[in-house]
Amino acid sequence: MSIQLLHKKLIKKKLTISVAESCTGGLLSRNFTKLANSSKYFKMGLITYSNQSKVRILKINKKIIDKHGAVSKEC
Repeated sequence: MSIQLLHKKLIKKKLTISVAESCTGGLLSRNFTKLANSSKYFKMGLITYSNQSKVRILKINKKIIDKHGAVSKEC
């Protein structure tokens, strides 16, 4: 699904979205917020690049990062 289509659906259904990014460095947040009226649904975007921030802010269990890596489906 494209960002534009998701944008329209979120507005129409009055839903909200927040994202946590790492390797993308905020690209997903940027793609949402460049569209007009994204403030109607976009609540927050976090860039948690370091493993420490993933554990501290996102509450990802350090054991998951140690076992599977920070860039994994499990994390």
